[in-house]
Amino acid sequence: MKTEYKKRYYSIKEVSQMTGLRSYVLRYWETVFPKLKPLKHSVNGRRMYTEKDIETVKKIKELLYEKKYTIKGANEVMNSKVEIVQLNLDFENEKNYLKGEIKRNLNEVINILRGGK
Repeated sequence: MKTEYKKRYYSIKEVSQMTGLRSYVLRYWETVFPKLKPLKHSVNGRRMYTEKDIETVKKIKELLYEKKYTIKGANEVMNSKVEIVQLNLDFENEKNYLKGEIKRNLNEVINILRGGK
């Protein structure tokens, strides 16, 4: 079995490959998202992304591409409690959906036990 080791730092090319984003997009996002600030190598000036930076990139990508936020809106989510509110709404929606599924399943079991369909 092959053991995968996590690196401490990743290049912009590696992050680009991991996320499916072009390098120029990552560089642009650094200018508009204060939360995304990869380290710069002191000698060669290359960007060095940490796991936390990569998670931030993935979150930004989700907000912009999947949830269709504007850059301003995504920044607000990244910098405020709006994200917590959205997570709570998502949780409530999921909880309500699961309650409905459980009720439907229980009704099916009751019908079966009563000799019905």
